[in-house]
Amino acid sequence: MRTSQVRSVERRLVQFVENFSEVLGGYHRKKYCVDYLCGLLLEGERKSIEPMAERLPRGNAQALQQFVSDSPWNYGSLQLALIVFMEQLLKPTASHSVLILDDTSFPKQGKASVGVARQYCGALGKIANCQAMVSWHYAEGDPRQLHLPLISQLFLPESWTGDPERLNKARVPEHYWKFNEKWRIALGLLDRIGDLVPHEACIFDAGYGEIREFLRELDQRGEFFVAQIPETYGFWPAEVSIRQEQSKVGRPRKYPEVISPQAKCLTAKQWQKELQRQEGYWRPIRLPDQRRRKIQVAALRVREKIRRTHRGVGPERWLLIERYPDGNLKYYVSNLPASTSIRRMIHLAHSRYRVEQDYQHLKEELGLDHYEGRSWPGL
Repeated sequence: MRTSQVRSVERRLVQFVENFSEVLGGYHRKKYCVDYLCGLLLEGERKSIEPMAERLPRGNAQALQQFVSDSPWNYGSLQLALIVFMEQLLKPTASHSVLILDDTSFPKQGKASVGVARQYCGALGKIANCQAMVSWHYAEGDPRQLHLPLISQLFLPESWTGDPERLNKARVPEHYWKFNEKWRIALGLLDRIGDLVPHEACIFDAGYGEIREFLRELDQRGEFFVAQIPETYGFWPAEVSIRQEQSKVGRPRKYPEVISPQAKCLTAKQWQKELQRQEGYWRPIRLPDQRRRKIQVAALRVREKIRRTHRGVGPERWLLIERYPDGNLKYYVSNLPASTSIRRMIHLAHSRYRVEQDYQHLKEELGLDHYEGRSWPGL
């Protein structure tokens, strides 16, 4: 946006920020919040503090820097206030909305920026020096409708959580000093969202879908999900005979056990090969993307394999297999009810790709990866 355009919407920005005055507190914080938002909306290559201040009328780099990094407003309360504001504005319904889990990364030089470490960097597609952020996004059920980020948290590698001096210097609150895997961070953020945003299901990629403990935690929370999984994920047939009762000797059985020694547990890839010979399982479905591609989809009810036991059986699931014209295959698992249509589950699975648009807009238009502050509060 040009300066004249930003000036024309400044009144609306002031009204918007006023919704969060109780959290921000103070006239000056609200003023510099408006200035900061104007700076993000203005055209310009860099969206870090100093370049934005130079483009802003009456721009004050020091004041903006202090607002972001040193003002004592509670960012957690502000995140929740934003979610409540969104819910009241959009009035989402559980039957037409999803929550999408993903993470993004910011390549960085040096070692001082909070959470920076050598780890997988999705932005570069390799191991590199970067920060990683876990986030939940909201999307309406129709792919053409609204989608936007909800809440996020920085991932702290063990090289950080094991270094109190470093954590203190970056002003990381003490309750974040314990190491947490990304999926545990995701659960904590989901618990903070709670019932504020009605939704039909949670959607995520194989990086989270392959973590069985994460899926069980979602089961316990009563959350439906559609998750991409690797081809090595194992399943028993849904109709496999199982033993529920406990043995009279030895340790109590934690999971039901398969009775028949002839029963086979197959990987998702092996199930695909089995179904390839049974065309009755496959049906054409158009994907909800701009190209409206048509793919072949097979879906069957299965029972999850418990990885830590030889014959252990987990919950009943949907196994979804996508077969593309070029031979590419994708696999998904879902705990949605058996009555759910296959087309609906595939459409839910593909709503995840709207997160990529969110990240693209946040980084290219609003400078998400330009912020130069090194502290936890600043980020």
